[in-house]
Amino acid sequence: MRSSITGPALPNPHSRVNRFDSDARGVVEFLQSMFPEELHDVQIGFQTVPTGLGTSNNPLLYSVDRKARTIMMYRMPIQRARGLHVNDDEHRRYFVEHCVYLAVCEYLGKEPWDLLPGRFDHF
Repeated sequence: MRSSITGPALPNPHSRVNRFDSDARGVVEFLQSMFPEELHDVQIGFQTVPTGLGTSNNPLLYSVDRKARTIMMYRMPIQRARGLHVNDDEHRRYFVEHCVYLAVCEYLGKEPWDLLPGRFDHF
């Protein structure tokens, strides 16, 4: 319940949109700091839903355009994806981060274990 002092006009700081934005931007900043040369001038944006139809039956979570140097993440398909083995805030955050990571891997043309060697050795 929100305090009467804030009023109904203020946005909820814990909304799905704000959580997605915070989680996705965190991993984008991390990857940009790890690969400053490769991701220099690459625009990574966020959009609610894809504007076009995908070519597969799978949901379109992101799109990569190397020619335009852009990566676009789609919030609703990512947040509505099914299949988390534990459906809690932490695992939803992991999935958002995972999708951003996969999009950057596709953009760079690298496999996840090649992008950050040693990062997945404990698995």
